[in-house]
Amino acid sequence: MNNRLFILVLGLTLSSLAFQLKAQLRDEMGFGVRAGVNLMNMHQITFGSQGYKTNAELGFQVGVYGDLPIAKSLTFLPELYYIQKNAKFQQNAADKVNMKFSYLELPVLIGYKPISDLTFFIGPELSLLLAQKTTFTVDAEQVNEDTSLKNYRKFIAGAAVGIGYNITPDVNVTVRYSTDFQEALTDGATNLKNKGFALSMGYTF
Repeated sequence: MNNRLFILVLGLTLSSLAFQLKAQLRDEMGFGVRAGVNLMNMHQITFGSQGYKTNAELGFQVGVYGDLPIAKSLTFLPELYYIQKNAKFQQNAADKVNMKFSYLELPVLIGYKPISDLTFFIGPELSLLLAQKTTFTVDAEQVNEDTSLKNYRKFIAGAAVGIGYNITPDVNVTVRYSTDFQEALTDGATNLKNKGFALSMGYTF
C-alpha cells in the first residue's frame, strides 16, 4: 500500500511539474518582425574570355520569425523573409557585371540560450528564387541587361550560424554567417554561391 501511495504521489508530482513547465514554455513563446542588411560575396566568374573577381555587395532583408522554446535552454527559431543578395564582378574600373538576386528564404534554426538574453543558433535554410537582374558594363557603358530565370536554380539549400542578443525584452539584434550549398546557376561551370554576413534588428510582439 505504501509503495502504491508513493508511486501515486510521485506520478502526480511529475505530472504537475510537467504541466507547469509546458505552461511556462508556452508563455515564453514569441513572434516578431525582423529587418537588416547583408554583405554577400561569390566566387570568380568568366563571361566569354573575360575573368571577373567578385566584390562583396550590400543587400537587405525583411521578414518574420518565431521563438518557440522546446526545452529549458533550447528554442526553435523558424524564419521567413524576403532577401536581396547582390554581387559585383569587376575586371577593372570600366568593365564589370552587377548581379541582384531576390529570394524568399526559410531558415529553420535551433537556438541554445546559456542565459536568457543570449542565443547561439545554427540550422539549414532553403531559398526560393523570385527574380534576378544582371547588368553588363563595358568601357564604363552598360551594354546589356538580363532578367531571365531560365539558367538559374529555383531552389537552393544552405545553412546559417550566428548569435542573437536581446537588447530589451522586445528588441533584439542578430549577427549571422550564411552560405549556399548549391550554385546559383545550373550550368555547373560558374560555381556561383552566395555567402556572407548579415546584421538585423528584430521586434518581438
